[in-house]
Amino acid sequence: MGISLKLCIAGSATLVGLYLLWLPFSSGQAWAQYVTRSEFAQSPTAPSATFRAGGTKNRPGAFALQPAPAQTAVPVLGPVTIPAVDPNSALGSTLASCDKLSDGSEPVGLPGARGEITLDRCYRGRDHLICSFNALLTEARSLLENYKQITEANYPEFVNLEAICRIPSSTLAMDLERATEFNARFKALALQYQARVSCVRSVQQSFKNVTLSDMTQAPDLLKSMMETIEGDIKGASDVQIQAAGLAEKIDGSRKAMITIQKVHRTMCAKSQVMDVKAAR
Repeated sequence: MGISLKLCIAGSATLVGLYLLWLPFSSGQAWAQYVTRSEFAQSPTAPSATFRAGGTKNRPGAFALQPAPAQTAVPVLGPVTIPAVDPNSALGSTLASCDKLSDGSEPVGLPGARGEITLDRCYRGRDHLICSFNALLTEARSLLENYKQITEANYPEFVNLEAICRIPSSTLAMDLERATEFNARFKALALQYQARVSCVRSVQQSFKNVTLSDMTQAPDLLKSMMETIEGDIKGASDVQIQAAGLAEKIDGSRKAMITIQKVHRTMCAKSQVMDVKAAR
């Protein structure tokens, strides 16, 4: 064997050795390449599913990822506590009427591999679920319709004293009061929404542990149950996102109004404000 051939073989062996040493340290790069943060957050099995769907494509067979082991029973979230709400408020009154739909009802049990699975007590039947989320939807829409005018004044964008002095002090005071009122209503809405979504997630987790051995199409039936309960809350979820966006804008307007009110008291002459009123 010639010297050049020996050197070639030795060089190839060195390269293979370096590749084997490098591979474990490169797994983080491979993970980042195939799995995004949002995909990882979606479900505990997302990374495995992504790799199996093609994450190892065109990679050497010796280093292909092995199939994921069978999933164990999914832990059930709960118990979920639904916070109290002012019964004299519009939202509280509507939710109280929803509660009357399920007075005296007991949690439903479903068959599981290790015995009966009892759903979280926060879940009081689908009628109650739909009624509750319709109440949340109505409250969110009310906030969007009745308080968006506060943001239309564009308080944070004022650039000169003249514009500030055009605002009657009574208007500032009223908008500040309405912003405070909005914050209280939105806080109550957000607490109820978050708790009830957690309840739905707990029920969905329980569904994953249900075993419908008497049904020939059990997986499809369970999937339909999951999708149905998800659809029941989707409308309220979409409007809740809009209400949260409005809450952020109103909070910015409220902070600006507090500053403007101080400037108004310090720099605006009473005659100047009166002239503005007279011009109207």
